[in-house]
Amino acid sequence: MKKAILSILAISALVFSSCDRIENENRLIFSGAVGEWYDGSPVEDHTHRALLEKYTGVRCVNCPNADIEISNALQHFGHSLIAVSIHDSCTFTRPYEGDPDMRTPDGNELSHFFGVFNGDYPNALVSRTKKTTGEWDLFTPTAGVDSHVEPIVNAPATIALDVTAQAVDNDGNITIKASIEFLESCSDTLALTLFVMEDGIIASQLSKEGKINGYVHNHILRDIITDWQGTEIKADGNAGECRYAIFQYKIDTTLWNPENCHIVAFVSNKNTMLVLNAAECSIE
Repeated sequence: MKKAILSILAISALVFSSCDRIENENRLIFSGAVGEWYDGSPVEDHTHRALLEKYTGVRCVNCPNADIEISNALQHFGHSLIAVSIHDSCTFTRPYEGDPDMRTPDGNELSHFFGVFNGDYPNALVSRTKKTTGEWDLFTPTAGVDSHVEPIVNAPATIALDVTAQAVDNDGNITIKASIEFLESCSDTLALTLFVMEDGIIASQLSKEGKINGYVHNHILRDIITDWQGTEIKADGNAGECRYAIFQYKIDTTLWNPENCHIVAFVSNKNTMLVLNAAECSIE
């Protein structure tokens, strides 16, 4: 469930961002932070990272095998690959009695948009690429992860991206700073999206051999801080231009463990949804 989001409009002053409340499946959510953009400094790390979004569920018998494949890919590519596991509200994601619920309204938005909902699970999309036919390049991530990631991470980055998150207090309030540098000129409209992800969630998982109790679920999407399609990056797009934005957000400490939470940031083309670069950080 979305939480009210603030955006910092000046370094010395905090102003509330405008968040439109909308109804979704009888739950009151917020459309996300808009953010303000300021001139920044060059981003030190120019790594081109791929974003793997895996659609999964606790009642999906092939999902544990996908977890193994993705874990191997994360070890192989290191910091060049970021993985997020998304639970929508299809029959495969219904939690077992007494287990935490990893479903989110944001997962539904993404799943429906990319044509996954009530289809084949697990399903994955790397950096939101498309096939030559124009369809989303969805695949079953029990195999073939490396071949989807390699073309992305081996290509030079056009946008450098860095994200940091700092705890403000013990109540779950954090400050997030996202910094970008245009490594090449870009005339397209770009968007920044911020995910909250949690590792180490213990819940049952169905497999081909049966139900696994005490399964450890990692990279779980908990919330999207911005609108799910991202917030527009205010920039001219000239090579060498550096911009940053700061957001405040409140982690749901009643349901999540902040020590296991990470922030995932990515820059995408607002029209095509192609992810140009991604970054991840823990909460310091």
